[in-house]
Amino acid sequence: MPRPRKSEVQPPPAIVPAEALESAPAAAGLETVETRYSAESLRRNARQLFQVNPEVVDGALYGTSGRELTIAEAQSLIKAYMQREVR
Repeated sequence: MPRPRKSEVQPPPAIVPAEALESAPAAAGLETVETRYSAESLRRNARQLFQVNPEVVDGALYGTSGRELTIAEAQSLIKAYMQREVR
């Protein structure tokens, strides 16, 4: 697989304290719009965002190709993947 061009690479998502995310929109009365990230971007930052190996993100996001996800959506998919019963 060829490496992405610099113009195609997205910067890693910024880690913001939960208190800042919850209080700011509620105080202003605004609805927040979460940023969506490619599966590759989430995979590259798996350890920082989800405290799992990139291979876990690969397994959890299998079948979602071409779909961009928010960090919360990816987190819920990873949690469900980790709790699956192994056959």
